[in-house]
Amino acid sequence: MLNITLWGTRGSIPVSGPQFRRYGGATTCIEIELGGQGSSTPSRVIIDGGSGLAALGRATEQNWEDTILFQTHFHWDHIQGFPLFGPLFNPTTNLRLYSTSREGRTLFEVLSDQMKRPLFPVELADIAATLHFEDIDDSGQRSFGGLAVEWAEMCHPSGSTAYRISNGESTIVFSGDVEVRSGGRSELIQLARGADVLIMDAQYFEHEYPDRMGFGHSTYNDAMEVALEAGVDRLFLTHHDPTHSDDALDEAVAELRKKVDGPLQIASARDGLQIAVGEPEGTSEVEIAAQAT
Repeated sequence: MLNITLWGTRGSIPVSGPQFRRYGGATTCIEIELGGQGSSTPSRVIIDGGSGLAALGRATEQNWEDTILFQTHFHWDHIQGFPLFGPLFNPTTNLRLYSTSREGRTLFEVLSDQMKRPLFPVELADIAATLHFEDIDDSGQRSFGGLAVEWAEMCHPSGSTAYRISNGESTIVFSGDVEVRSGGRSELIQLARGADVLIMDAQYFEHEYPDRMGFGHSTYNDAMEVALEAGVDRLFLTHHDPTHSDDALDEAVAELRKKVDGPLQIASARDGLQIAVGEPEGTSEVEIAAQAT
């Protein structure tokens, strides 16, 4: 079974206020717990270090001795939570970080730069945790014990990575930031083929897209079409625009569901949502307190 927790689902910048209370305001961070997969399998996988990563670090006292972080890209809203990730200051933490280089710069270089004075008081070299950085190709696949990971490059300014994660029984796909009308559509459909869960960038409503072409993000309709063609069971729309209120997200999802004639289930991702994939009765969801920034 794969236990997914969405710690950050907002795009571009964190937001707060009563109009964002239901879906939350933290930027991208996803946690996948992998209990019972064998000694050579990591205990958990994290995707992206947005401000939701700080909430994840505060919310759990669990063991961080064998954790993997996959980074989609280096835009600020996807790395800004890293310096405030509490387990970095625990000497028992062992974190492996994987990412494609962007514009000639590695993840290690980018994170080191954002943790240099005067930007942050503690430098990356001074933290207590053990970090292992590895640069990966634009596309590829690898096994981590009982966990199979495949990834592909998406269309986004400076690039972005989509990840497919499977334990042999259950599969989730996270698209990263992607503008499928400009590229990456066929690659994402292939990567998501038959997945139990697709969590996909859908920052814009359809009427907004003409003024935002080239910004690197997809629409609700784009995500629905990718999910239908890939044959996924459940679609979660994420990377919500910081101007979109809870009510606006609800209205957009309600309209999108009217267009689906089939078994595809659609929902807006929200901070604090837990998704259990692989239970005997299928996929379940439960709310938790995300303590989002």
